[in-house]
Order: sequence, then C-alpha cells, then structure tokens
Amino acid sequence: MADRSDLINQLAASMGAGDFAQTKYEESRYDPETGTLYCKGMAISGSVAEKAIKHFEVLEKKCDLDDPNSRQMAMIYRCASESIKMMQNPRVMEAIRKEAENNTLFND
Repeated sequence: MADRSDLINQLAASMGAGDFAQTKYEESRYDPETGTLYCKGMAISGSVAEKAIKHFEVLEKKCDLDDPNSRQMAMIYRCASESIKMMQNPRVMEAIRKEAENNTLFND
C-alpha cells in the first residue's frame, strides 16, 4: 500500500494539479513551464510567490534603516523579494528550461 504522501500526490494529480515531486527522494525543483516551485512536499505557485514578494516588501518598509540590525533585516527582505522576482523573469525561466532539458538528456 502506498504511503500517505504518495496517496496525497496521487489525489492532487487526479484533481488536475499535475505530478508533484517526490521530495523525500528528489531535490527541490522549479518548473518554468508552470512557474511552480516544488520543495519539501509543497507546490508553490506563481500566485503564492507574488504574495511572498508583497509580504517581504511590506516587512522591508517597516525596517528602520538607521538601526544596523533593522537595516540588515531590510536587506534580507529585499534579497528574498528580488530573488523571487528574478525566478519569474522570462529570460531566467528560459535558462532554467534549457538546463532542465540538458539534465534530462544526461539522465537517460
């Protein structure tokens, strides 16, 4: 009998969510076709990524740039939001797509 995570993945796939990564055996991966990040058993969609960007931008604005610790947190929030934005850049997505195709060729 399949374990719990396999059953959940099968149910999600049958509901149209596509195939989920078996994260206990695979590394995290990004699907540039759908804009979905698969990691630690979760599928993080583009809409969730947009919410994360807004969240980090709100936190960054709350930081007092005159305080060194708060300024460092502002840089961390900026790094997070800019990294997410970079993953959504069409040129970056194309590079990831090409890399995935090359890795597929070597793994066959």
